[in-house]
Amino acid sequence: MRRSDGIHLGLASGERSVLTSLVEQLQQILDGDLDSDPVTLRMFPDAYPGDRQASSEFRRYTRDDLRTGKATNADTVHAWLTGGRDGALTAEDEQSWLRCLTDLRLTIADRLGIVDADTEAASSTAVDGVGLRDVYDWLGYLQEHLVTTMTAPR
Repeated sequence: MRRSDGIHLGLASGERSVLTSLVEQLQQILDGDLDSDPVTLRMFPDAYPGDRQASSEFRRYTRDDLRTGKATNADTVHAWLTGGRDGALTAEDEQSWLRCLTDLRLTIADRLGIVDADTEAASSTAVDGVGLRDVYDWLGYLQEHLVTTMTAPR
């Protein structure tokens, strides 16, 4: 919610708990062996899909910086969720939130097998992904709400 001094978190304790757990899982992925988790291709896609050597070279020079940025975003969000930070979000915090929510949605999309509009539609009726699909949709709602709040007239 927007107040006179900026955007403040307005999450219920259950929402905060779920989001904290998801961010901690994302932190574990980012702290682990990225080559062993298939979600890596979603968060760090090939720069040159038709050229394995160029993609490998690009990844070699960029993945550490990208990983550090993603980890920093997740750490920032975690601090807000666990009370390490409070008050109004800074412009940097807002961007960290948006990027972290994107990484969480990419991770869940990978787990659900969502790669395009058709697989996204199919995932909403698949029995084995119903709860996870609800979380995916909720994260999209949070992201949309944050963007709407950020861009609303002050």
